[in-house]
Amino acid sequence: MSRLEPLVPRIEELAPVQPAELADWISVEADDEPEVPGHGWMVELDDEVSLLVHPDRDDLANLLGEQAGIRSVVQLDREVLMVSAPRMCADGVRAAAVLAVAAANGRINDAAPAEQAGILPAGVPVAPAPTAETARSSAEDDAESRLVTADARCEGRPVQLWVNMDGILLLPSGTLPHGPLDPSDNPHLQRARLTSGRAAALAERHGGRWIPYPYLRILRLRSPGLFRRRWSATITERSGASVSMTWKGTRPHALVLWGYVVAKCGLGSVNGLP
Repeated sequence: MSRLEPLVPRIEELAPVQPAELADWISVEADDEPEVPGHGWMVELDDEVSLLVHPDRDDLANLLGEQAGIRSVVQLDREVLMVSAPRMCADGVRAAAVLAVAAANGRINDAAPAEQAGILPAGVPVAPAPTAETARSSAEDDAESRLVTADARCEGRPVQLWVNMDGILLLPSGTLPHGPLDPSDNPHLQRARLTSGRAAALAERHGGRWIPYPYLRILRLRSPGLFRRRWSATITERSGASVSMTWKGTRPHALVLWGYVVAKCGLGSVNGLP
């Protein structure tokens, strides 16, 4: 990594990133019970990594899979990858991830001069100007919800937990259809379009709960112990009302819940970083 040149963020106002700093943004953990069989390393990317990668053009999973010593990569989420690298240690996997990000960053900077001058390589279509339709599509993206768990226990009943950029939705299990669960009883980060209006209507119709972020005071998360192996969460509203739940699952799903709350409410709204 010491031989790498500083990486240039996509946002011009930001200073170049030194490779050692990038390494601090990438965490690697061994997983004794991997969500993807045979992929015993979990690689998690901090939000800052996205400054160095073009989200619509670069596939970090493929770039990581091209690095020496990496046998296979499965991307669970934009920030979470499961890696099969039987002969590598954690530092080696992290170094491979740094090289993958650097490769993506190099592609961005190679294309930057032509794009900034308004000249694209031959055969590359010019992006159309934003329209009302694309603006509406962007708004719909904000309503894209992720299924954190499909079978949590809340006040004695099974519930499914969804989260998006507007709030947190609790519904009785089975209210919204979803795909099959993985062996740990978690869904594979499945998605649904849930605007605030639809989420509130579903909660009212099915006896669930819709908690917009402005109403949220704090979220407490507790990771599973060695034997209990169940996550727990307590969501407290500004009114003082709270709801608690537990579920069996994996860390990426809890991170989805934690990440959305942090993105909208800040670090002070979460207690117990998973």
